[in-house]
Amino acid sequence: MEMAGRAASAARDLAVDYERTDQMSEDDQHQAAGGPGGMPPAGGEERSTTRRNLVIGGAAVAVGGAVAAGVAIGSGGGDDARTTPATGAGPTATGGRGSLTIDVNGEQRQVDATPETPLLYVLRDQLGLRGPKFGCGLSQCGACAVLSDGRQIRSCVTPVRAVKSAKITTLDGLAASYHGPGADATNPAKLHPLQQAWIDEQVPQCGYCQNGMIIQAADLLSTTPSPSDEQIVKAMDGHLCRCGTYNGIVRAIKRASKEMA
Repeated sequence: MEMAGRAASAARDLAVDYERTDQMSEDDQHQAAGGPGGMPPAGGEERSTTRRNLVIGGAAVAVGGAVAAGVAIGSGGGDDARTTPATGAGPTATGGRGSLTIDVNGEQRQVDATPETPLLYVLRDQLGLRGPKFGCGLSQCGACAVLSDGRQIRSCVTPVRAVKSAKITTLDGLAASYHGPGADATNPAKLHPLQQAWIDEQVPQCGYCQNGMIIQAADLLSTTPSPSDEQIVKAMDGHLCRCGTYNGIVRAIKRASKEMA
């Protein structure tokens, strides 16, 4: 309870410091609400919430939290109860960290991770692959895209456990995975037709998003060998390029589709 008392006292002191900010004239309140000209809020209602009220409300939450914490820590009595960590939650509740084997770019790779670790982190941090990029972490931009059994997925939101039985291909291994027209297994420097088309069309500017663009294009051409402009635009929707290289991307995909025919 001493903890709760300290929290309440600190909150009261802070509320007193803010008290004077509530002593505003009517004109001042209008101006604070609407800026120059004193435009009141929409609907003509005055704002009644003050910083003091917010502080007092926050104090109530703090006191409640402090009391709850004190009860939880002190339950069972004695000093031992206050220093004993909680049990029943931890890594084993969602799958502990351990060795996992995944197929990446044609090789069986062992990684040390929890099952829920995003695939992107494993690929970049443990396997040193620099094709997929961290862009948004929300599956919204496409920079992290990889192929899972030939289909594009967003590795930033895909847990590594979800691909244990899949074949993952990153941009780093895209050329080696290609066995179509023009492929040369004896030449490790040979690029995938899409990579070569990206160079020929001078697509990238900053280049950060291009991993996802090429991966999505590979997915598209695996199912639609000769796509129209409309099909390309639809397939690439959801992959973002801040530099605006979309026209070059369309040209490169059409060039690569001819090379792969």
